[in-house]
Amino acid sequence: MIERGEDGTRVPLAATVLGAAGLLPLILALFVRLAGGVYPDTPIPLMIGGLALSYAALILSFLGGIWWGVAATRATPEQLPRLMGIAVVPTLVALLVVGLAWNFPAIASITLAVAIALTPLVDRDLARRGLVPVWWMRLRLPLSLALAALTLGLGLSLA
Repeated sequence: MIERGEDGTRVPLAATVLGAAGLLPLILALFVRLAGGVYPDTPIPLMIGGLALSYAALILSFLGGIWWGVAATRATPEQLPRLMGIAVVPTLVALLVVGLAWNFPAIASITLAVAIALTPLVDRDLARRGLVPVWWMRLRLPLSLALAALTLGLGLSLA
């Protein structure tokens, strides 16, 4: 709902707060991994690193779900197949990353960070087509880049 005096470009406070809060698990995990110092592969830092990697993969999959919902409710019949096809890619990448994480956590984290960093390209296309709110990119771009950077940092801490 647009508050009085707003033109619809302002990111809703709930989206800003909840989106920023979504970064906390990665911030905490990176802190714990780095605080592990010379013993980062002890059970707690290792477990928290794995959970954070899984969390980032879930967020990537969640983005695909958002794209699916946008396509299903707002796309034209001509746009629908392409947008729904794109929407399933994040879940497939997330599955691949989780599978890689068992034996190759650094590669999995780096792959995931790159995938997350690329998601604003799809969001930009949705915004260009008028399928998402006008404030969408003002929320999605900083969140995606922050999540990608944290995931990359986590990956480098696992290397």
